[in-house]
Amino acid sequence: KALNFINPDELSMQCILIALNRFLQEKHGSKMAFLDGNPPERLCKPIADHIESLGGKVILNSRIQKIELNADKSVKHFVLTNGNIITGDAYVFATPVDILKLLLPEDWKEISYFKKLDKLVGVPV
Repeated sequence: KALNFINPDELSMQCILIALNRFLQEKHGSKMAFLDGNPPERLCKPIADHIESLGGKVILNSRIQKIELNADKSVKHFVLTNGNIITGDAYVFATPVDILKLLLPEDWKEISYFKKLDKLVGVPV
C-alpha cells in the first residue's frame, strides 16, 4: 500500500514479494494492516515522537554534505551543507538511494553490506 505512489512499471515486484513473504511468515501475519491515515502523521510522527521521548533529536529539512568516520570506520559525525556538525550515539539517515550512494564514505564502499546498494536504483517520486 505504501508503494502505491510508484509507477508499477518502475517497481520491481521483488520488493513487494519480499515484504509479503516476511509478513506471512510472522505468527500474526494474517493481521497485516495498512496505515489508517497519511504516512507523515501515522508513521513518521510516532517514530519521531518515540526517538525524542528517549532523549534523541530529530532534525528535518537538512542536507548532509559528508559522513565523517572514526579510525575504526564508525560514524564520527555528519557535516551538514549549512556547516553544522551532527554527533550522536546512533544515526538514522533518510535519503534517496542515489544520494546515499554519493555520500557513502570511500572506506565503506568495499564492505559487503554497502556493496548491496549497487543493485538498488532510485526512482523519481
